[in-house]
Amino acid sequence: MMKPPRRQEMERMLGTSVVAMEPFRKNWLVKTGAGAYVAKRADVSHLRWWMNVDRELRMRGFHDMPPMTLGSGWMITPYLRGRPGKYTEESTVSRMMEILARFHLTGRGLVTPPADGAAFLLHRRIHDRLVRFWKALGKAGSVGGELGAFLARTGPDFYRDGLAAWERLRKLPLNHLAKHDRYFHAVTHRDLASHNWIISEDGRIWLIDFETADYDAQVGDVWQIISRVLAENAGAESWLKLTVDSYERIRPLPSVERTILVELLAFPNEFFREAVGLVERKRGYKPEHSLPYLKKLAEHRSAFRSVLRNLSLW
Repeated sequence: MMKPPRRQEMERMLGTSVVAMEPFRKNWLVKTGAGAYVAKRADVSHLRWWMNVDRELRMRGFHDMPPMTLGSGWMITPYLRGRPGKYTEESTVSRMMEILARFHLTGRGLVTPPADGAAFLLHRRIHDRLVRFWKALGKAGSVGGELGAFLARTGPDFYRDGLAAWERLRKLPLNHLAKHDRYFHAVTHRDLASHNWIISEDGRIWLIDFETADYDAQVGDVWQIISRVLAENAGAESWLKLTVDSYERIRPLPSVERTILVELLAFPNEFFREAVGLVERKRGYKPEHSLPYLKKLAEHRSAFRSVLRNLSLW
């Protein structure tokens, strides 16, 4: 089990006495007389950068994220009573897309300089995912079992789709867009899994967990969330319209981002991510959860391709 935080340190950071600490979703729930908080191990240098970005976003009027305290390798946020977001609820998804659009619109042209270290921008992340899936596919025979047989049967077709999408993306200004958005300090979340949204008991939607946030191509966030929504809803075209329309009510997509988004959606990122996670035995990827998801993606592949054909007519 992960080592708990020091009680004295939590009390110093929170300015109140700690009543109890207990494990909570791979983190720690810190209970005090003034309320409960979640303590999470943190990359301090990155989160110092994020705290400056957070401050700027709030000064500009964006408040749909919980406040954060950082110190001694721990990040503390208030415990939000509620539930994770669901990408199968139309009204919830619509509100999430509007929040994401406000996050993007507010987070352009920030004063905070980029975080230290080399940038791992969208075009590089896509190519890296393609290469890692190719390597995972090569291990399908040694993986064995149901997963190995499934990847050997379905993986090559998904890889061909991904390679074709990557070749088309290389002919578009994706590289330029990512560098442009970084140069002009456009913030992105870059991990828009449904569990990184919390719907509190009063119905408010919160965006959480900014450990992967950076200045990067904002269209990457739009692609990521739409891909996950379509995957959860059998690739239904109505969900594509819902997500795009909701986002564009706040921040209309420039034509270059729309063109790039079409090709991004053709890249089977969801399938690649889950398959690589299973083959590489990454933390959080378990066959009993990820393999049924992969099968669902394969089952709905033809419907998704139909959506993409209509999308290309934008």
